[in-house]
Amino acid sequence: MNIKCDLKELINALNIVSKTSSSKTTMPILEGVLFEAYQNKLKLITNDLEIGCEHTFPCEIIREGKTVVDLRMLNEIVRKIEDESVEISVDDNLFVLKSVNGIFKLAVMNPNEYPKLPVFDIDNSIEIEQCVFKDMIRRTLFSVSTDENRPVYNGALVKVEDNVLTIVTIDGFRLSLKKHLNEKEINDFKAIIPGRVLSELLKVLSDNEGETVRIGVNRNQALFEMGNSIIVSRIIEGEFLNYQSIIPATCETKVRVKTKKLLDSFERVALFARENKEKDKKSPVKMKLDLDGITLSCISETGDAKESISALVEGKELEIGFNPRYVIDALKVIEDTEICIEFTTNISPVLFKPVVSNEYTYVVLPIKIKQD
Repeated sequence: MNIKCDLKELINALNIVSKTSSSKTTMPILEGVLFEAYQNKLKLITNDLEIGCEHTFPCEIIREGKTVVDLRMLNEIVRKIEDESVEISVDDNLFVLKSVNGIFKLAVMNPNEYPKLPVFDIDNSIEIEQCVFKDMIRRTLFSVSTDENRPVYNGALVKVEDNVLTIVTIDGFRLSLKKHLNEKEINDFKAIIPGRVLSELLKVLSDNEGETVRIGVNRNQALFEMGNSIIVSRIIEGEFLNYQSIIPATCETKVRVKTKKLLDSFERVALFARENKEKDKKSPVKMKLDLDGITLSCISETGDAKESISALVEGKELEIGFNPRYVIDALKVIEDTEICIEFTTNISPVLFKPVVSNEYTYVVLPIKIKQD
């Protein structure tokens, strides 16, 4: 193999495929990146057997071929070179990278032993703007469960029904749901995508309007195709919870409040919700609702805080407790100026949603508090 390529293109490609490389593995070859140089294109591939990525870009090919080289070491080298282009060759079982003033040689591994990404027929797919899908992930990813005893909730339900793409995540204490109406006619499908895959997609997806991602699934795999990049992942097996049953249909108290005001107040009061080492849990932030608006308070070993916020409150007065992080996480991703919060009782799930849209829904379980 012998090629010449643009250094910025190479760095970008390595940055993309690095997201799915394996740093802790019993197979040393998985710590490498597979180079394939054919037909005036260089393809870089990484694969940890659960998630894989490939990125292709044009280059000048002097001699076609393929090889595997240590990804971490190559990344370190190219980031310290300031030239516009580099030449890469494989000679005497060494990976040789030449810049204007330097020559760097790395050991290579057998490319025929590198596990290639699976090639499969896509049963169903949808194509949407990358920035839209990225936003959907951003608003739901934080609710993915990290409890490995319930692997089905270590991922997000991604489904299409009646031309609406929906992402749902649940961790046992809260639920996040984001919808997007697709203009084109598409087949219904659903799959549980690992949270780790969505986390990596969040780093790769573009914020630019007009750039699209194709999402495809078959029985046990998912594919995400973005321009010159492809990510392939396994699908989590199992049955996702009937999430509709969790979302409250009625309420006794309804609040309309400025999103930023509530977020800022929660963050200030939450400073006092420090870890209680003896009980191994945080002190809750109390929310009191009455005709005057919202009052947040917290009492802990650190001290206490109390703050009032103007809000429109309809219905019964109520005092309820929250893990502040669960509320703050949601308020940070709701970009609408105002939100609506719906309560039933002080131990029932609480519904957060934008005032002007029904595309985003957040449900959180309160913490039982001692009544004064």
